[in-house]
Amino acid sequence: MRSQGAGGSAAQRLRWAAAWAACASAAFAAGCSPNRCDRSEEANPPIEFVEATPEGGIYETSAPDGELLYFPGGMRYALKHHLGARPRWWQLYLSFERDGTKSGGTLAQAAGNQAEVPCVDDQHLIVVNGSCSEYWLRVVAGGAIGADDGATGAAGGGAGADGDEMGAAGGTVVGRCFGDGADPGGGSAEP
Repeated sequence: MRSQGAGGSAAQRLRWAAAWAACASAAFAAGCSPNRCDRSEEANPPIEFVEATPEGGIYETSAPDGELLYFPGGMRYALKHHLGARPRWWQLYLSFERDGTKSGGTLAQAAGNQAEVPCVDDQHLIVVNGSCSEYWLRVVAGGAIGADDGATGAAGGGAGADGDEMGAAGGTVVGRCFGDGADPGGGSAEP
């Protein structure tokens, strides 16, 4: 009987190479490739959401146990907040459940690029999913100067009370965020 040595037979090497190629293909299909989703504004133009209206000077896209906004990777919303002035604070919540807390799901505040706010003005709040993960979104905003009662607090924290330049999640007012006269870049992160 002849020894095959450390390298094995050609057939074994071929099986090994085929198995490795199959595993690598599965890894890329599972999302390990660097370009999993296109998050560009060109591929994901903002969708205007106008269905929510403020109560007592507080804007909510939905109740915590209501139907949240579908928020896949790259999604952009232009939330028409109807506050009559630029909100001074906002909070962004994410869930893995469409109906938030209704069926035992949870909500958590967004962090990092899960939900970015590149622009806020007196009509719209732009929210972008800068990740490639899929969530359901809830937004709460208020503190608009000249808005109804209950809207002057800083529930978003100290970052929203800095003299109208920044909100609780950042972003800058640069002309219009959406529609006629909108900044084509979607605003600026510069103060």
